[in-house]
Amino acid sequence: MAEVSSTKSSLRLAGKVAIVTGGASGIGKETAHLFAEQGVRVVVIADIQDELGKQVAESIGTHRCTYIHCDVADEVQVKNLVQSTVDTYGQVIINYTN
Repeated sequence: MAEVSSTKSSLRLAGKVAIVTGGASGIGKETAHLFAEQGVRVVVIADIQDELGKQVAESIGTHRCTYIHCDVADEVQVKNLVQSTVDTYGQVIINYTN
C-alpha cells in the first residue's frame, strides 16, 4: 500500500481554532496533538494543571498552541476562556471537552 503524503489542504482541520479543555494530560493531551497534526491553526489548551499544560503547548509549538488556566467547573472562567480565544483568534470552531 502506497503512503499518501499529506498537505495542508488535505488536512481535515486546516485553519480551524480549537479549545481543548482538560488538554494538559491524558485523552485531552492526545486530542490536542491530534488536532495539531490535522492542521488546526491554533490549539488553546485549557486546564488547571499549569505546568503540564504549558509543556503540552511547548511540545506542539507555541506559535500554534497556547495554554490558559481554566477550571471548567467555574462558569466565569469558561466564559473568559471562550471570549479571550475569540478576541485573540477571531473564532472558535472546535470545542473539545475531555
